Amino acid sequence: MAGPYSGVRVVDTTGLAGAYATRLFAGLGAEVIRLEPPHGSPLRTLAPFAESIEPPENSLWWAYLGMGTQSVVVDPDDGDALAQILSEADVVFEDRLPEQSPITADLLPDTAIRTTIVPFGLTGPKRAWKTSNLVSWAASGVLYTTGFQDKVPVAPAGHLQLALHASAASALVGTLLALRARRTSGTGQEVEISMHEAALMFAPETGVPVFLDDRVHRERSGNRRDLGRPFGLYPCSDGFVSIIVLMPRHWSAMAEWVAETTGNETIMEEVFQDLGVRMESQDLIDTWVEELTVGRTRLELFTEGQRRGIPITPVNTVSALVDDPHLQAAQYWSKTQLPNEVEVTVPGAPFRTNSDWWNITPAPLLGQHTELHLG
Repeated sequence: MAGPYSGVRVVDTTGLAGAYATRLFAGLGAEVIRLEPPHGSPLRTLAPFAESIEPPENSLWWAYLGMGTQSVVVDPDDGDALAQILSEADVVFEDRLPEQSPITADLLPDTAIRTTIVPFGLTGPKRAWKTSNLVSWAASGVLYTTGFQDKVPVAPAGHLQLALHASAASALVGTLLALRARRTSGTGQEVEISMHEAALMFAPETGVPVFLDDRVHRERSGNRRDLGRPFGLYPCSDGFVSIIVLMPRHWSAMAEWVAETTGNETIMEEVFQDLGVRMESQDLIDTWVEELTVGRTRLELFTEGQRRGIPITPVNTVSALVDDPHLQAAQYWSKTQLPNEVEVTVPGAPFRTNSDWWNITPAPLLGQHTELHLG
């Protein structure tokens, strides 16, 4: 079944900054053309790599982010080829400032949506600054609040580069809204995404608290947050679980569980119903809770926590996720093929619809669709 954006042509000139957005566009039915230089997109250089496949087709990140898209190789100096591709574009994604971009206004149809993803936006004293995922975390303040108090700040995300993906997700939403507006206006719009601002949107310590304007210095709190107790990661026999106890009913259930399991009647004393008291005694509370968790598995703690109405979540490993009976029952996982025709499991659609139109083809080979679009 054709997706809701079938017939929309999206041209992606970005690297990782726009890749997740255009991949979702492909899932929504759009024709997504990835413009690649002769040596290939930077996405093709992202590890891990499939050992049995030769570069530039061996990146597993490319195999995932390139799904559903088309690869057209365009030499950066070939203005005619660029103009030909852009002449029928409905949407163009780019990650360069206007004065640095080869895409000029005269190359785009009047109805085209131009989405620009840049480090600090198109205005302001930092507009020309360069960035990376790490710079975005640092500039948003999230980096300073991540880690342990007695150690230096640490990056809150791994190779996934969450700030870039958050920017891409914001770009997708802004672009979909611009396309919706085009239905009535008949004209295109400029969509601007600042990676710095996208990171600030979901920064728990430096985003929302700004509303308070309290200028309170917020220390790093390690893998347990100073919002309640117990609150954070706790060890168990096969890894860790996340426990969040904020509501009074959560604490009552947690204290009763600890008392039943360990024989600790002190934890049931009324004084600990007060969140402030628990915060003052957080090391003691953590010790009592760990006496409960260390001898049980993630699944045992999760199952019993659910029964008691306590928010407990397993910290899953990759193998645990793949074998998760819930994800299997929900038919979340999808399949794709690598260039050597080996079938692999990949995450499925990030949403559900009544119509079964989500269908993503394997990532293209370098230049696989060049002749199709440039003859």
